[in-house]
Amino acid sequence: MHNYYEIKITGKDIKRFIKTLYRMKIQLYQIQWGKKDAILYVDREGLTKVKEMKTIYQIEIVGYHGLFKLEYYFKKYRLFLCAMLFGVFFILFLSHLIFHVQVIHVKKEIREFIKEELKKEGIRPFYFQKTFDRQEKIVKNIILNYRDKIEWLEIERIGTKYIVKVEERKYSDTENDTEPRDIIAKKDGRILQIEASDGTILVAKDQYVKKGDVLISGQIKNKDVVMARVRSNGKVYASTWYTVHVTLPYHYQEETKTGKKKKALSIRLFSKQWNLFPFRSYQQKKVTPLFELKNSILPLSISWNEEEEIQKSEKVYTKDLAILEASSIAREKLQNQLGEDIEILYEKSLKITEEDSKIDIEIFLTVKEDITEYQKTPEEIPPEES
Repeated sequence: MHNYYEIKITGKDIKRFIKTLYRMKIQLYQIQWGKKDAILYVDREGLTKVKEMKTIYQIEIVGYHGLFKLEYYFKKYRLFLCAMLFGVFFILFLSHLIFHVQVIHVKKEIREFIKEELKKEGIRPFYFQKTFDRQEKIVKNIILNYRDKIEWLEIERIGTKYIVKVEERKYSDTENDTEPRDIIAKKDGRILQIEASDGTILVAKDQYVKKGDVLISGQIKNKDVVMARVRSNGKVYASTWYTVHVTLPYHYQEETKTGKKKKALSIRLFSKQWNLFPFRSYQQKKVTPLFELKNSILPLSISWNEEEEIQKSEKVYTKDLAILEASSIAREKLQNQLGEDIEILYEKSLKITEEDSKIDIEIFLTVKEDITEYQKTPEEIPPEES
């Protein structure tokens, strides 16, 4: 594609003007003759020389070709293009920010506690969104660090908002409490094992129970007469069921550590990072912030980091390897949710959906877990007098 300008020359004796252009060694790519005008095709140098000529002829640019056309439209609409480009980058910038963090729990102190822990991990308004892996790691860290307070935690991102669901770990009593109580099922399941030291066992092995069913009663009866009310002690283990959904890309990166480490002072603006000391950094690295200064509004931070060199290589899952990896992820998710002491009894892939670049797997798991929960033993209701 040729790059030239299309200029219109108007006046008397156009041929004489054209001869003058040839004498000035101005290259003319094409000439279109009219009655009182002519259309000339010239390059940038030729246009400059024509404009510098002192002449009575009327000279007008009437067209652009090649890159000159793009240049013309850019100059003409540059304000609009710059505004549109700024708008796109601004929208992209805003779309990667979090504007609201909502913690769902009935107790205010639990909500405030979780918000403070999330702030420490960088989940707060006007901060950048976390990757899915980082988000899962934050959940795991909070649960492990506060196992005595938190039973379960989930972070879900909806647009520019984080929805955080939390379940408090509850202790129904203390060791020296003597109030009569029942042991009930905290979820549906099939009884596998009963360990009871006090109370009356009401269920048997392999029996199916529903959430809220009394498993070990605090009422001691002789026939139908309540002889005493005691504090039930024990644990009941049951087989429970879960379905876990896992999505994996067929192509993934495998990281290998080289063993090289160093400290670096860095400045980050948006997604760009520059090392101030030392000036050169590893091409591929894992960065652990040791100290960081952030601005809650501007996307600017200065940090003192530990950099560990890694080597990345592209890997491709086969279908069988993807299913094995999905199984491992599903088990880890359940252990994070239910605790490390669960036992996986059975596992089956229910549904496998393959696309060009990923595989979706629904995995059914049967788990042996403690379903023990407590409730106050009800008072005996005296028979009505006839």
